[in-house]
Amino acid sequence: MPANKQASFRYRILDERLRRNRKWTFEQLQEEVSNALREAFGVSSGVSRRTIFNDFNLMRRDPPEGYGADIVCENGLYFYRDRSFTIHNQALSEQDRETIRSAIMLLSQFNGLPVVEPLRDIMDRLEGWARYPNTRVIQFETNERSAGADRIAVLYEAIIGKRALEVTYFPFIADEAASFVFHPYLIKEYRNRWFVYGLNGREEAIYNLALDRILNISESTTPYRVNTFFDPEAWFLDIIGVTRPADALPRDVIFRASPLQSRYLITKPIHHSQKILEETPQGTVFSIHVIPNYELYSELLRHGRALEVLSPEEVVEELRRM
Repeated sequence: MPANKQASFRYRILDERLRRNRKWTFEQLQEEVSNALREAFGVSSGVSRRTIFNDFNLMRRDPPEGYGADIVCENGLYFYRDRSFTIHNQALSEQDRETIRSAIMLLSQFNGLPVVEPLRDIMDRLEGWARYPNTRVIQFETNERSAGADRIAVLYEAIIGKRALEVTYFPFIADEAASFVFHPYLIKEYRNRWFVYGLNGREEAIYNLALDRILNISESTTPYRVNTFFDPEAWFLDIIGVTRPADALPRDVIFRASPLQSRYLITKPIHHSQKILEETPQGTVFSIHVIPNYELYSELLRHGRALEVLSPEEVVEELRRM
């Protein structure tokens, strides 16, 4: 089966063309695939003859390696012997079924995800889900009674359906709740609390809202603003947790951990930027490159006396005040 997105895309294009009520030269199919790749992926170099030949060979193989496609070549023209055939009408292999069953068992631990029940229904229709008990072999650190978890389904559907929402939100630091149009982009869990990131239409800024502080949520008539403001990979690159202070810059935070705690931190770094600066009998000195935020301070304090922050001074002072 296809090993990457472009290969899968090529098979789909070839399948769609070969099903048409006509016959194709090799060069025509090569051009069709090249044009489709250019439009979908920006591939300007086209596709080679060898690649198309290899695609034909894989499509002809029997499942699970291929699709069992009966691609005929007569007088230099290619077509399906059975025009009703399509690679999309393939029966699931036992490996495919097992993969889906495992995915459902993992996803079932996250209450509120609306994709789980439709997946169960599909498996019921295919084979009868009751034959496969939902026995957990991997357990995630989830809190089934987490406040706000009931909002996940609404937010998930809004993101997938590209719909704006009317939200009433009451943050801990405010004296009263506020209502605004919100364009959701990402749902994230951190330490058993759920957050949603999106554009606050009133402030024209990216907000992260704790789901347990959302008082009301409903669909808005405001047109959805497609995400051109928020790159999750860049957003979370230099922070710990979910809070990114506005206009703040990353700092090198240096700390010393006791010998025992150092072993723990080496195997489970506080941040992906963590480096070892010095190892002594008294402990190990580490550095991380992060934007100081509440979650950083909480993480550093969590280690108690086994960890001492050395610099920068403003981080040391903030920890003393907490």
